[in-house]
Amino acid sequence: MKRVISVFLAAAVCICLLASCTGKEAKKPLSEIYASVSASDGMPEMSVMPDSLIETLFGVDLSQFEEYVFAEAAEPDINADAIILIRLKDGADKAGVIASLETYLESVKSNTQSYSPENYAKTAQSEVSEASDGTIYLIITENYSSAVSKL
Repeated sequence: MKRVISVFLAAAVCICLLASCTGKEAKKPLSEIYASVSASDGMPEMSVMPDSLIETLFGVDLSQFEEYVFAEAAEPDINADAIILIRLKDGADKAGVIASLETYLESVKSNTQSYSPENYAKTAQSEVSEASDGTIYLIITENYSSAVSKL
Protein backbone atom coordinates (compact mmCIF):
# COMPACT_ATOMS: atom_id res chain seq x y z
CA MET A 1 0.00 0.00 0.00
CA LYS A 2 2.87 2.35 0.83
CA ARG A 3 4.31 1.77 -2.62
CA VAL A 4 1.03 2.66 -4.30
CA ILE A 5 0.75 5.88 -2.31
CA SER A 6 4.42 6.73 -3.03
CA VAL A 7 3.97 6.17 -6.76
CA PHE A 8 0.75 8.20 -6.74
CA LEU A 9 2.39 11.11 -4.88
CA ALA A 10 5.45 11.02 -7.19
CA ALA A 11 3.15 11.13 -10.23
CA ALA A 12 1.20 14.05 -8.75
CA VAL A 13 4.42 15.99 -8.12
CA CYS A 14 5.57 15.35 -11.72
CA ILE A 15 2.24 16.53 -13.12
CA CYS A 16 2.39 19.70 -11.02
CA LEU A 17 5.93 20.44 -12.19
CA LEU A 18 5.05 19.90 -15.82
CA ALA A 19 1.90 22.01 -15.56
CA SER A 20 3.86 24.94 -14.15
CA CYS A 21 6.21 24.91 -17.16
CA THR A 22 3.56 25.37 -19.83
CA GLY A 23 3.00 29.12 -19.37
CA LYS A 24 4.83 31.46 -21.76
CA GLU A 25 7.21 33.95 -20.26
CA ALA A 26 6.44 37.54 -21.14
CA LYS A 27 8.92 38.89 -23.65
CA LYS A 28 10.41 42.32 -23.19
CA PRO A 29 9.13 44.74 -25.83
CA LEU A 30 11.71 45.39 -28.56
CA SER A 31 11.43 49.13 -27.92
CA GLU A 32 12.74 48.48 -24.40
CA ILE A 33 15.57 46.28 -25.66
CA TYR A 34 16.43 48.88 -28.31
CA ALA A 35 16.63 51.62 -25.66
CA SER A 36 19.03 49.49 -23.65
CA VAL A 37 21.22 48.52 -26.61
CA SER A 38 21.33 52.06 -28.01
CA ALA A 39 22.59 53.28 -24.64
CA SER A 40 25.64 50.97 -24.87
CA ASP A 41 29.13 52.44 -24.57
CA GLY A 42 30.40 53.84 -27.84
CA MET A 43 27.01 53.75 -29.56
CA PRO A 44 26.45 56.96 -31.54
CA GLU A 45 23.12 58.78 -31.65
CA MET A 46 20.69 56.49 -33.46
CA SER A 47 17.78 57.19 -35.78
CA VAL A 48 14.89 54.76 -36.31
CA MET A 49 14.30 54.05 -40.00
CA PRO A 50 10.90 54.77 -41.53
CA ASP A 51 8.96 51.76 -42.83
CA SER A 52 9.35 52.81 -46.46
CA LEU A 53 13.16 52.84 -46.14
CA ILE A 54 13.14 49.44 -44.44
CA GLU A 55 11.10 47.92 -47.26
CA THR A 56 13.32 49.52 -49.92
CA LEU A 57 16.68 48.85 -48.28
CA PHE A 58 15.99 45.32 -47.06
CA GLY A 59 13.29 44.13 -49.48
CA VAL A 60 11.23 42.65 -46.65
CA ASP A 61 7.49 42.48 -46.14
CA LEU A 62 6.84 44.20 -42.80
CA SER A 63 3.53 42.37 -42.38
CA GLN A 64 5.48 39.22 -41.43
CA PHE A 65 6.89 40.98 -38.36
CA GLU A 66 5.17 40.83 -35.00
CA GLU A 67 7.46 43.58 -33.73
CA TYR A 68 10.57 45.29 -35.12
CA VAL A 69 13.09 48.09 -34.73
CA PHE A 70 15.45 49.12 -37.54
CA ALA A 71 17.81 51.91 -36.55
CA GLU A 72 21.04 53.28 -37.93
CA ALA A 73 23.48 55.93 -36.82
CA ALA A 74 21.97 59.40 -37.09
CA GLU A 75 24.98 60.23 -39.28
CA PRO A 76 25.34 57.06 -41.41
CA ASP A 77 28.03 58.64 -43.59
CA ILE A 78 30.28 58.83 -40.52
CA ASN A 79 29.18 55.76 -38.51
CA ALA A 80 28.13 52.35 -39.80
CA ASP A 81 26.43 51.49 -36.51
CA ALA A 82 23.04 49.80 -36.75
CA ILE A 83 20.57 48.04 -34.47
CA ILE A 84 18.04 45.71 -36.07
CA LEU A 85 15.67 43.70 -33.88
CA ILE A 86 12.87 41.55 -35.30
CA ARG A 87 10.25 39.21 -33.88
CA LEU A 88 8.52 37.26 -36.62
CA LYS A 89 4.89 36.23 -36.77
CA ASP A 90 4.16 32.51 -36.90
CA GLY A 91 4.68 31.18 -40.41
CA ALA A 92 6.88 34.10 -41.54
CA ASP A 93 9.77 33.53 -43.93
CA LYS A 94 12.54 33.36 -41.33
CA ALA A 95 15.20 32.20 -43.79
CA GLY A 96 14.35 35.03 -46.19
CA VAL A 97 14.55 37.66 -43.45
CA ILE A 98 17.90 36.32 -42.24
CA ALA A 99 19.23 36.26 -45.81
CA SER A 100 18.11 39.87 -46.30
CA LEU A 101 19.93 40.97 -43.13
CA GLU A 102 23.05 39.06 -44.14
CA THR A 103 22.99 40.77 -47.55
CA TYR A 104 22.72 44.14 -45.81
CA LEU A 105 25.67 43.31 -43.53
CA GLU A 106 27.80 42.24 -46.50
CA SER A 107 26.90 45.48 -48.27
CA VAL A 108 27.99 47.54 -45.25
CA LYS A 109 31.22 45.55 -45.03
CA SER A 110 31.91 46.09 -48.71
CA ASN A 111 31.17 49.81 -48.57
CA THR A 112 33.30 50.45 -45.49
CA GLN A 113 36.24 48.22 -46.38
CA SER A 114 37.59 50.67 -48.95
CA TYR A 115 37.03 54.01 -47.32
CA SER A 116 36.54 53.58 -43.56
CA PRO A 117 38.75 51.08 -41.72
CA GLU A 118 37.21 52.16 -38.39
CA ASN A 119 33.70 51.31 -39.55
CA TYR A 120 34.86 48.15 -41.31
CA ALA A 121 36.31 46.97 -37.98
CA LYS A 122 32.85 47.37 -36.43
CA THR A 123 31.37 45.01 -39.02
CA ALA A 124 33.99 42.32 -38.48
CA GLN A 125 32.40 41.08 -35.26
CA SER A 126 28.80 41.57 -36.37
CA GLU A 127 26.57 38.73 -37.51
CA VAL A 128 22.90 37.97 -37.94
CA SER A 129 21.86 35.93 -34.91
CA GLU A 130 18.85 34.79 -32.94
CA ALA A 131 18.43 35.49 -29.22
CA SER A 132 17.04 32.92 -26.81
CA ASP A 133 13.59 34.57 -26.96
CA GLY A 134 13.44 34.18 -30.76
CA THR A 135 14.42 37.75 -31.60
CA ILE A 136 16.46 37.96 -34.80
CA TYR A 137 19.06 40.66 -34.54
CA LEU A 138 21.89 42.39 -36.31
CA ILE A 139 23.97 44.86 -34.33
CA ILE A 140 26.86 46.76 -35.85
CA THR A 141 28.86 48.69 -33.30
CA GLU A 142 32.31 49.10 -31.80
CA ASN A 143 31.39 47.40 -28.51
CA TYR A 144 29.47 44.48 -29.99
CA SER A 145 29.67 42.11 -27.02
CA SER A 146 28.47 44.81 -24.62
CA ALA A 147 25.51 45.64 -26.88
CA VAL A 148 24.54 42.00 -27.42
CA SER A 149 24.65 41.31 -23.68
CA LYS A 150 21.65 43.65 -23.33
CA LEU A 151 19.37 41.48 -25.47
